[in-house]
Order: sequence, then structure tokens, then C-alpha cells
Amino acid sequence: MFTQSIPECYSCKQPITEICLTAFGLQWHPHHIGCNVCGKDFSDGSRCEEGPDGFAYCSKDLLDKFAPKCQKCKQAIIGQTTNAVGKTYHPEHFQCETCNMVLTGNFYHTDDGTPFCEKHYYEKIGFLCRHCDKPIISGKCITVGTTRFHPEHFFCQFCKSNLSGVGYKKQGDKCYCNECFLKLYG
Repeated sequence: MFTQSIPECYSCKQPITEICLTAFGLQWHPHHIGCNVCGKDFSDGSRCEEGPDGFAYCSKDLLDKFAPKCQKCKQAIIGQTTNAVGKTYHPEHFQCETCNMVLTGNFYHTDDGTPFCEKHYYEKIGFLCRHCDKPIISGKCITVGTTRFHPEHFFCQFCKSNLSGVGYKKQGDKCYCNECFLKLYG
């Protein structure tokens, strides 16, 4: 003859005659095991999860305590992550700080780890050509005050002749060849 044993609750040592929760290899009355953070018991049928530390957690607190947090939205990350410059992001939140373009592949960052697309990184560090709005990455650069130009884009505002390697005059924030400056401003 087969007899079925009635499980005993690990906490109260009483027989479990209704819902039996098995967690950590032990049997429990659902109201005798609770989340290690919020204390909520599992009598409503909610899921009991074992954390990496061996304690019981409700699903929300397990994520809050152990899942990586997104640097941008500060929420727990479930699934894929993007890790860059020692920080973790939801892939859709790894964005240029200026234009919010999602960054994939190559990206640039400031010393504090703030991510930027190429254009906004060079804008941030002051290396965009004033004329073409493109980065000045290598080669020569002409600097007038705090404004920078590719040599081929440094030209007279009036006659459009290239000013690289020749004398020029400034009026406000505009540069002119000596001849045009004399014509315009005497």
C-alpha cells in the first residue's frame, strides 16, 4: 500500500495541507517565507526568487538589488546591455549626450565618460571647422581666436579667396584678405 507523506513547513514545522511552496529545496507555507527586502510573503501566488546571496526575493526587489542599472534611466536592465567606459546602459539609451542619437560602433567620450557622436564630440572639444561643420581630425588647422578652420575652408568673406598662408584682417568675427578689407573698411 502506498502512503503519501504530507510535507512539513520548514518555518513552523506544521503540516502543509493546502498550497505548498518549494524554495531552496525546502517546503514552506506561502505566508512563512517572504522577500528579504520588502517582507512581502508569497501567499498571493507571486513568484519567489532566490537571489545570488541565497535569500528569497520578490521579482521586483530581485531586479532592484541585483540587476545592472542603466546609467541613463537608472532602471534595472533585463536582457542585452551596452557596456562602455565603465558604465552600463540599455542599448537604446547609449546615446550622444547632445543629439540623443543611439550610438553603435564607434563613439567618442569626454574624460568623465560622457558619450558623444563624432560631430558633437569634436564640437565639445572645439575642433569643428566653422565653414563645413566637420571635425578637424588630423592635418593642419587654422585657428583664429577660438574659431577653427580646415586650411581649404579659410577664405575671405568677400571675394572668397583662400587666406591660408597669406595676410588677412578681421572685422568682428569675419576674416578678409588685405585687399578686400581696404575696399570695405578703408
